[in-house]
Amino acid sequence: KIIKVLKLALPNSFKDMSLNASEIGTLTQYSKLILDANRGFNLIAKSTEELIWERHIHDSAQLASLIPKDAKSFCDVGSGAGLPGLVIKIMNHSLDCFLVEPIKKKSDFLKFAAEKLGLEIVVAQERYENIKENNILSADVITARALMPLKDLLKLFSNSIGKGGIGIFPKGKSWEKELNDAKDLWDIKYRLVASETNKESKIFIIEGLEEK
Repeated sequence: KIIKVLKLALPNSFKDMSLNASEIGTLTQYSKLILDANRGFNLIAKSTEELIWERHIHDSAQLASLIPKDAKSFCDVGSGAGLPGLVIKIMNHSLDCFLVEPIKKKSDFLKFAAEKLGLEIVVAQERYENIKENNILSADVITARALMPLKDLLKLFSNSIGKGGIGIFPKGKSWEKELNDAKDLWDIKYRLVASETNKESKIFIIEGLEEK
């Protein structure tokens, strides 16, 4: 059943993305790992399993092209199943990858999946605000998907972004309200990119930040 779902979903969801055979193979293997683990505990919503390529893999993969060419590292916070963190690493092996996930079952899955897929990553089983390791805090790029409202993301990552880091945050149909709420508290240098997977969604690229 799992293999059938993946084969049916792959052609349409990735028809416009430049992926080589190795990347497709690794992403397929990764998707199977998620679906298998999802039987035991909640990594993704059960209702999205049959749409895993569109709702999760493609939605994560589109962020990889938004990472600056000169970036050497990224940190995915609240990484959960590794979305988008492991997907970005699969698509760009040269980036140092730090995944922050406080829930043990999920952080254990991230380590297990990375080992199975042959990916070199660092997993921190901790809340981001408690992280002390400088290599994580000084990552060139921060990603966070479905973690918290934009104003709270900016507060959490204000130090890193203030020191030159870039935040890449996909947001759903409430993106405009989240932006207005954030602008009440912050002067933000940002760009908006249209989502490839949902016409009502946007991706924020936060390039500068100053508290009002």
